[in-house]
Amino acid sequence: MRWILPPIAGALLLAGCAPAADPGVGSTAQQFLDADPATACGLLSPRALEDLTRHGREPCADVLPTLRSPGGSVADVVVWGSDAQARTGAETLFLHQFEDGWRITGGGCTPTTADAPYRCLIGGP
Repeated sequence: MRWILPPIAGALLLAGCAPAADPGVGSTAQQFLDADPATACGLLSPRALEDLTRHGREPCADVLPTLRSPGGSVADVVVWGSDAQARTGAETLFLHQFEDGWRITGGGCTPTTADAPYRCLIGGP
């Protein structure tokens, strides 16, 4: 019996620490990528929306099409608690879970360096 416990304890420890997938993250990210600008703006977090429209810039639905990448299909989703990352072949999206569901906190993100791992066109990680 003693030799069985370490593998079980190790498996439980790994399960508790490993990132998990959440289908709500992937569907929200894909909806953002496929949506018309007005609908996509509604999927942004309050902070990402504020960053996009501050300094007297035009409304979100006018600015967003100039910043969005070609999009694509969500190929990979990783969730850490109330934060998540969704990746397509061309970009990475960051999401946060609010009371009303997942919202985009960063979009059009591409890897950069270890000091600043991502550069985002919309918001950030």
